[in-house]
Amino acid sequence: MIINSDEAELRVKIPSEDGEDPPTLSLEQNRQLYAELKQADFHGPHYEVFAGELWRYGIHTLTAWMRAGDITRHCFRYSVAFDPSETELAILARSSEVREALAVDSIAAAAPRFVERSLRGGEWNPDRGASMSTYFVGGCVMAFGDVFKTWSRKRRREVHLLASGLLNTTDEVFPGQLSLFDDPAETVASRDTLRRILKEGTPEAAAICTLMLRRPELSQRQIGALLGGMSARTVEGQLHRLHGTARKLAASGKISRPQFSEAGRR
Repeated sequence: MIINSDEAELRVKIPSEDGEDPPTLSLEQNRQLYAELKQADFHGPHYEVFAGELWRYGIHTLTAWMRAGDITRHCFRYSVAFDPSETELAILARSSEVREALAVDSIAAAAPRFVERSLRGGEWNPDRGASMSTYFVGGCVMAFGDVFKTWSRKRRREVHLLASGLLNTTDEVFPGQLSLFDDPAETVASRDTLRRILKEGTPEAAAICTLMLRRPELSQRQIGALLGGMSARTVEGQLHRLHGTARKLAASGKISRPQFSEAGRR
């Protein structure tokens, strides 16, 4: 972050796409900037520019870490509980929309505390070796844990709801044109067999099949979007694993050997 005191203008160097941190102000420059902001009681044009640039810096930093997978390491560094599924890590890596939403919510949660306690309350101390931007991002990471947990619970709840809709249905008839099977003669394969396969798979796989059966017009990309931002490749991967699960169940004699079609793959 670079300051031009004469013009009261701040310019933030945004993290690169690989998530590496850009150069920041020296501690002495941080001390000088803090003194100027404090003298203005953290109000006015100079402070507004500082706050806006700090937000932008935080958003780009968090989104870069999520995309690169470094957010796990930073959560561990700050003792933040972060327990994503493999699918959720893939969503963070591929969905810019999800990354930005999580980053914005994290910063919105962290910013008031940073202003009141770190700046006005004097909690931040340049002599401890961290710049204001580093200190701010640390607070954002700590807020990220709860923000991610809220997002994850909502996504998993929606996935389980879709999955259970197919697994627990007793009177649903699966039309032939929506079948998951190659051979039309196998389109009347029992619901119990299908449920047995899906119960051995992931909730995401069951939810994907539910959407394929009930909304055959959807592409894999559209299905992924409905399941929290999964990419088409992740959807395809879930179906590929389900194929493997079906083959294992068939080999063990637990079900008759099904042949899954490529229906819905676009």
